[in-house]
This record gives sequence, structure tokens and C-alpha cells, in this order.
Amino acid sequence: MELPKTEQELQAIIDSAVKQATDEIVSKHNGEMATLRTRHSAELDKVRKEANMSAEELAKQKASELAEQQAQELSDLRNFKKQTILKEKLANSNLPSYFVNDTRLLSAEEGELDKVIKSVKNEYEASQPKGTTHSTVVQTSGAKPQVTDKDKANELMGNALKQLVSNN
Repeated sequence: MELPKTEQELQAIIDSAVKQATDEIVSKHNGEMATLRTRHSAELDKVRKEANMSAEELAKQKASELAEQQAQELSDLRNFKKQTILKEKLANSNLPSYFVNDTRLLSAEEGELDKVIKSVKNEYEASQPKGTTHSTVVQTSGAKPQVTDKDKANELMGNALKQLVSNN
């Protein structure tokens, strides 16, 4: 970039930078105001709609909202109950607690839950190692000593000396 040579060129650069920054701020502000206007207009429409509704229609709307809330709460309570039952049955079957999230158990019906737990337990036990996990061989002190190369060499030297002595 070349430096301005005159006062007018400098002022033109400053004016363009100020105009660009002002335009950015104004467009950002206009966007924020537009979102606020749409949000408030939606709220006003809802209030107008409720004002035009009769008391019976308002009561129906409130009743449907209440029914939705109660249905959601009932669903949450049923899920909690199922989780609690699963935890108890897993603990009774000596299975790890992470099986609570097993999809087979979560999707099982009430009557089939014991069958599914039994099949999960069989699979879990099949994946566990069988028998002892370490050696049960015990070393006894009566074992033969191991013969090393040095012992063999000493024995051969002793036999050679024995022959020399017996020949003389």
C-alpha cells in the first residue's frame, strides 16, 4: 500500500475506513433488530390469538398442554422404574451394572425380562476366563539339580585325569 501524499488523499482513506466500519455496525444492528421484531411479532400474534379465543377454546388449549406435560412425566417415571428394576435384577444375577444400558434389556417386555437377563448372563459368563488365571504348579525341593556346561567340563577333566593316573 502506498502512503498518501496529500491531505485530501489521507482524508479520503480515513473517510472510506469510517464509512466501512459504520456500514458494518449498522447492518449488524439492523439484523439484531429484525430478529427482535420477528420474535415480538410472534409473541403478539400468540397473545392476539388467545384474546380472540373463547374461554372454552382457551380451556381446551390449557388442558392439552397439561395432558402433554403429564404424559411426559409418566414416561419419565416409567423409564426410572424400569432402570431401577433392571439394576436390582442385575445385582441379584451378579452381573456388572453397565448392563443397565444393554439394548436387549431396555427393549425387553416385563414378562420376558428374566429370560433376557439369563441369556445376557450366559453370554457374560462365556466371555469370562475359565479355571485359574495363574499357574498352580508348585516347585519342590527334591527336584534334580540342573547340569551346566561348567559341570560337564569338570566331569570330563576328572575322567581324563583318572585315566592318566591309572595308566601310570
